[in-house]
Amino acid sequence: MEKKLKIALIILVMVLVTVVGFGGIYIKKLVSYDNILPDYELGLSIKGSRITTLKVGDHTNEVIRDSEGNIVESIPEGADENSYTKEQVPENSEESKTKENYQKAEKIIRGRLKSSKIANYDVRLNEENGNIYVELADTDNTDTTLSHLLSSGKFEIVDTNDKNVLMTNDDIKNASVLYNSTESGVTVYLSIKFNKEGKKKVEQISKDYKKVEESENTEDTEGTEETANKKTITMKINGEDFLSTDFDEEIKNGELTITIGSSSTDSDTISENVEQAQYYATLLSNGEMPLEYEVQSSDYMQSVYANNIFKYIMLGIIALIILITIIYIIIKYKKLGLLSTIVYIGSIALLLIIVRYTKTEIGLETIIPSLILILINTYVNCKILRNLDKNDSKEDRKAKIYKSCLKVIDLLIITLIPSVIFTYNSSSAISSIGTLLFWGIIVIALMNVLFTRTLLIEEAKK
Repeated sequence: MEKKLKIALIILVMVLVTVVGFGGIYIKKLVSYDNILPDYELGLSIKGSRITTLKVGDHTNEVIRDSEGNIVESIPEGADENSYTKEQVPENSEESKTKENYQKAEKIIRGRLKSSKIANYDVRLNEENGNIYVELADTDNTDTTLSHLLSSGKFEIVDTNDKNVLMTNDDIKNASVLYNSTESGVTVYLSIKFNKEGKKKVEQISKDYKKVEESENTEDTEGTEETANKKTITMKINGEDFLSTDFDEEIKNGELTITIGSSSTDSDTISENVEQAQYYATLLSNGEMPLEYEVQSSDYMQSVYANNIFKYIMLGIIALIILITIIYIIIKYKKLGLLSTIVYIGSIALLLIIVRYTKTEIGLETIIPSLILILINTYVNCKILRNLDKNDSKEDRKAKIYKSCLKVIDLLIITLIPSVIFTYNSSSAISSIGTLLFWGIIVIALMNVLFTRTLLIEEAKK
C-alpha cells in the first residue's frame, strides 16, 4: 500500500508540474483570467530587430578663448571681439581614437543596456575604426534607448561661482532609483553612492558649502556680506546644469539623494519621474563615454519567423523528436519505460517554468541546445533502464541505478562546464544558450535522482 501511495504521489506531482509548465497558472483579474507566470522572452530572431551602427563622431565644435587663452562660453556683450579668438576643434581628437577607448565605449554601452533592463540586445565592436553595432528589438522605445546610449554621461560637481571642479565620474560607485510613498503621493529619488575617495570629497564639500543660517531680522541681514558670499555647488550631467544647491547638514554616509520631480499621485507623472531618474542612474553607474558617437545607420532586420510556417515547422520537429523518444522508451522498457517517461515529460515542463523566470531568450539559437537536452535526457533514461530486470530485488535495483547514475555523471559535467562559460558571455543569445543548457542539466539530474530513481526502486518486487 505504501509503495502504491508513493508512486501515485510522484505521478500526481509530475502531472501538476506538466500542467503548469505547458499551460500556466491562471487567476481571475477583473473580467479576464491572466497567467501569473512570466511570459517567455522571445529572442531577436523571432521578434525582428533594429541594427544600428554607431560611428565615432567627426564633427567640430567652435571654441572661444580670451586674451589669456582661457576658454569662455561666449564673448561678453560690449567686449572687444578682437581680443578673443575662435577656432574649430574636433569633438574627438586623433589621440583619443585608440583601441582602448573603443573597447571602453563598448563596455559602457553594454552596461547602459543592462542597467536599463533591456532584455534582448547584442553589441559588437569594430576595433579598427571604433564602429559599434547595436542590435535591439524594434519597439516604440528603441529611438529613446539609442539616444540614451549616445549621451556622454559626464558628471561634475563644480563651485557655482568660480567653476572649480570638485567631483567627477571617477568619484562615483553607482547610482540607483529610490521611492517613498506618503499620503501626499509617491516621491522619486536619484541616489548617488560614492566610492572611498568620493565619500571623503562629498563629506568635505557638504561642510564647506553648508547652508548659511538666516537671521530672524531679515532687514538687518539683507545685503550683508555673508549673504552676498553664499556658497553653492552646481551639479552637471552631460555638460548641462542639473541642479544648484547648498547643504543642510554634513553628508557622512557617502550617498547623495536628489528628488526627481515632485511628489504625485498621478501614475503618468510618477512613471515620468521614474523614467527620468532611471536614465540618470544608468548614466552615472556606467561612467563617462571616452568618445563622442553618432548614428551612422539604423536598419530593420525582419524575423526569420515572419513566415509562421517556418516557426511551426521548427516547433513540430522538436515535438516530433520528443514524441519519438517517448514512444521508443515505452515500447522498449514497457511499464518501467512508462514510469520513466512520466518524469521525462515533467522535466521538460519544469525546464519551461525555469526558462520563464530566468528570462532565457527563445529563438533560433536555442533550438540546438534544446535538441541536446532532449538527447541527454533520453540517454540518461535509457542508461538507467537498460540494466534493470523485472526480477531484481529492491536492493539490487538500487545498486544498479546508482551504478548507472555514476556512469552518466561525466556526460553531465562535460555539458555543464561550457554551459557556465556561455552563460556569462556578453552576447545575450549565447548567454541564453548557456542558461538553457545549465538549468536543463540541473533539472535532468535532480528529476532523475529524486523521482525516476524512486519510481523504479518502488516498482521492484518485494
